[in-house]
Amino acid sequence: MGVKKLPKVKELQTDYAKLLEEKKKIYAEYRRSREEMRELLTAKANVDRLLKMDEEQKQEKEKDHDQR
Repeated sequence: MGVKKLPKVKELQTDYAKLLEEKKKIYAEYRRSREEMRELLTAKANVDRLLKMDEEQKQEKEKDHDQR
C-alpha cells in the first residue's frame, strides 16, 4: 500500500510560515487593488452623474425652446 509518513511538526511550521508570508504579500497587493477599484468606481459614478445632469439640462432647454 502507498502509506506515507506524516510530516514532522518542524516541517509543518516552516511550510506554514512560508505560506503566511506569501499571504501577507499577496493581501497587501489585494488591498491596493481594491482601493484603486473603489476610486475608479467613485470617479465613474461622478462622471455618470455629471452626464445625467448635462442630459437633463439639454432636455430642459429643448422643452423651453419648444414652448416658445
